[in-house]
Amino acid sequence: MLTKVYWAINNSCMVKLHPTAAKLLADIEAYRARFGIDRTNFGKEAAGDGHFIPRVEGGKIPRIPTIDRVYRYMDSKTKAVRPSQR
Repeated sequence: MLTKVYWAINNSCMVKLHPTAAKLLADIEAYRARFGIDRTNFGKEAAGDGHFIPRVEGGKIPRIPTIDRVYRYMDSKTKAVRPSQR
């Protein structure tokens, strides 16, 4: 069975990412592109850590409660925008 390997460039080094971290980063980047929020503010608001995104890119796998917190943050902001876009 073949497994996908995800890589991130961190400080000019290639870092192999866990699939959970890769999916989280992809979802965060899509959210940031949609809402125009920078990396530091996203980390502060969603995870309480301004260095959250670079840490995950560097290979740190967030704990499940932190991942849940980030997804709840993104979901709450997305749901708040939906009614006004109709």
